[in-house]
Formats: sequence, C-alpha cells, structure tokens
Amino acid sequence: MEWVILAIVILAVIVAAALVWRALQRKKHQVARERASELRAHAAGNALDEQEQEARARAKAAEAERVRAEADQLEAHAAKEQTAFDQTRAQRENSVREADRLDPDVDHRSSEYSPDLDGDPQDQSGSHRSGSSSVGPGQPLPHQAGPEHAAPHQSPRPTDPADPVDPPTDPRY
Repeated sequence: MEWVILAIVILAVIVAAALVWRALQRKKHQVARERASELRAHAAGNALDEQEQEARARAKAAEAERVRAEADQLEAHAAKEQTAFDQTRAQRENSVREADRLDPDVDHRSSEYSPDLDGDPQDQSGSHRSGSSSVGPGQPLPHQAGPEHAAPHQSPRPTDPADPVDPPTDPRY
C-alpha cells in the first residue's frame, strides 16, 4: 500500500506540474498575442504613413515629369529660335558677301577677307572698308591693277566668270 500512496503522490505531482506548465503556456501565449496586437497596430499606423509617403512620392514624380516635359518644350523652342537665328545670320552674310563682291573697294578675294557682319561699311576713320587689305580709297586693288602695273607675263585682269569685268547691268544690283 505504500507503493500505491507513493504512486498517487507522484501522479498528483505530475498532474500539478502539467497544470502549472499549461497555465504558464497560456500566460506566455496571452503576452505574445498582446505583443502581436501592438505590433499590428503600429504596422497599421505605419501603413497610413506609407500611403501618405507613397502619395507624396507619386506627386513629386508627376511634378518632375511635368517639369521634364516643360524643359523639353523649352529646349525645342530654343532649338527653333537658334535655327531661325542661324538662317537669318546666313542670309545677312550672303547679302554682305554679295555686296562686297560688287563693291570695287572691297577685296573679297583676299585670303584675309571676311564679311563685315556688323552692317557698317564704313570703318572708324570714315573711309570705305576694303576687307583686310591695306589699299586706300581710290587706289586700285591688286587684282584690279591696270595693264601698266601688270608684269609682262601676267594678264592685266583675272578672267573669272564670277567676277565680271564690267559692273552688272542687272537692275537687282
């Protein structure tokens, strides 16, 4: 009978230990549930922050795209304006070159010739400009020197169809 009482006591201790262990497990699970609930509440609060951040990020991305589109339009407009400027300048240079070609006081064949695009055919001293040559007004240009100034083996005047011997008679000039 002693063995039976001993077995019942051991069994009671085991049952009590199981009940205590079970109670501790329930408490541990309850604490874990409460902590999980707190983390979920915090995550839900962060989700609202994330949505606000995402909305701000989308707004900034849309603004950046709008600014890029505006910059592209401005760049295209600037390119058109530059093209128009280049065309106008080229037309003006062509007109000045044509005028210089017709002007007997301008040596447009000189290697140092460049058209005066400032639109002022008079230089600082009031004399008519003559390209980069040092020939004064009223003096013949080197290619316009008469036969008396030409060397015996040179022709008195170059024969270039682009440089007529006589001034043009076309009324457009």
